[in-house]
Amino acid sequence: RLGTERGWAPSQAAPIADGALVCCYEGELLTLDQTLDRYSSTDPSYLFSLGDGSDLYIDGASSSHPSRYINHHQNGTLAATVSTEERTVIFHAARDIAAGEELTFDYGEGFWVGSNGVPAQGTDDRTFEPLSPTDGRWRPPPGPPPLFAKSAADLDAVDRLDDRAEARLAIIRTLEFFGAARLSSGDLAVPSTLSSAEAPRTVLSPTDAAKLREACGKLVAEIER
Repeated sequence: RLGTERGWAPSQAAPIADGALVCCYEGELLTLDQTLDRYSSTDPSYLFSLGDGSDLYIDGASSSHPSRYINHHQNGTLAATVSTEERTVIFHAARDIAAGEELTFDYGEGFWVGSNGVPAQGTDDRTFEPLSPTDGRWRPPPGPPPLFAKSAADLDAVDRLDDRAEARLAIIRTLEFFGAARLSSGDLAVPSTLSSAEAPRTVLSPTDAAKLREACGKLVAEIER
């Protein structure tokens, strides 16, 4: 069932038990190069990475399936499981879901750090950007710097940003797009290459701007070859 107070969004007509399969995320299967071309200057609002070094993504932008309309909530009613081998994203109930309750899942910190959007009021208590000193509401990123640094020229543009915190976020945004995984410690597990999902990863602190920049430069150089 579609339609909630937040606009188009799926809700469940009947109760769902904790752990039950709800649906799969449906959309167009794209390679890394295709996503870089398609989203060189816009936010990929419906792009789902198949994770762990994979260069495949599911893009739901043109899909009419209800999974496209699942909204964000920090404590979502759904949990997403990504299968690189099966090339699917599966949603299960994260808890018992009552009839009529909206279906939501946590988009993750990387999504909001790399987006010009902000979570809807009341859906997330994490701070991804400094709050406005005048009204206390969420403030969108003041940018954007290059959304994906797909060339050495893009990286040079990031290096020239006066706001070094924003430059670091632009690098993290690019690394996560290239498959870097956020660990429970908050560190990033960054792939050493884009050519193999089995390649070793380097664990980097999200505050170590120099090492993040170095890792990003190597991956960008790889896609330019």
